[in-house]
Amino acid sequence: MTGRIHKIAANDYEVHTDQGVLHCRFRGKLKRERQASLKLAAVGDYVEVTPGEASQGTIEKVLERRSRLSRHDVMRPSTEQVIVANVDVLFVVQAAKDPDFNDTIVDKCTVMAAGNRLPLVIVINKSDLARPDVSIYEKAGYRCVRTSAKTGEGVEELRSFLKGKTAVFMGPSGVGKSSLINSLAPELGLKVGEVSRHGEGRHTTTWVELVSIAGGLVADTPGMEFFTLWGVTPENLKDHFLDFVDLAAGCRFRNCSHTSETDCAVRGHVAESRYANYLDLLAKLKERRSVFGR
Repeated sequence: MTGRIHKIAANDYEVHTDQGVLHCRFRGKLKRERQASLKLAAVGDYVEVTPGEASQGTIEKVLERRSRLSRHDVMRPSTEQVIVANVDVLFVVQAAKDPDFNDTIVDKCTVMAAGNRLPLVIVINKSDLARPDVSIYEKAGYRCVRTSAKTGEGVEELRSFLKGKTAVFMGPSGVGKSSLINSLAPELGLKVGEVSRHGEGRHTTTWVELVSIAGGLVADTPGMEFFTLWGVTPENLKDHFLDFVDLAAGCRFRNCSHTSETDCAVRGHVAESRYANYLDLLAKLKERRSVFGR
């Protein structure tokens, strides 16, 4: 029987199948074979299971992943930790106000999406409070959707993206991810945190779980400090800024880093905020390498 992991709690894997939900553990032999992995499986993995009694089951095999969203493990920084497997689309949620729209986080997410070879949709929530200019992202080819959990703006458009898809909602606390998901599926009743007086939200999501919404599956994830740029290096960062790539063909040097080289076709020809965030991420990647070696 084939199913999909929707939630992991310690050694309990909640697997959804056509015949119901099973709470599974790994078969001993498979567990030993996969010990090299940081995690035996991830939320979103498809697995083959053998059902047992009282809604219990045994995982016999983890099927090949078509995609994944990963980060560096906190305790073993050189090791990949898969956050969600078999993802179709990423949504980065930013507030139009309270807290203010943060292009630094958005740019980090565009790199993360490119690094994981996943399409990205930029969601500007709380659009009833302000209308920040996102034209630089639209010109770069990113789909931008303005939404409001309060007025309902954009909710149906967002719903249309989800049908038949597995989506990951990312964004810092306080931007209204849980409120937005509640607008899409009120029956879920996800806990919603308030924004502090300093404009910082309080976390209301502490684990990753797939939930059924609008004909698809959605993973609401913890705050942005949970994510790192797995697979992105100082050398290939420039290739993950998609609006840089076409312009780079005009650079004098093929391996131009777009920092100090002469006749660079990118520097001075892209949005200032995007370029500033590129330099900031580049510096952080170099710092990470000096500390962790990668």
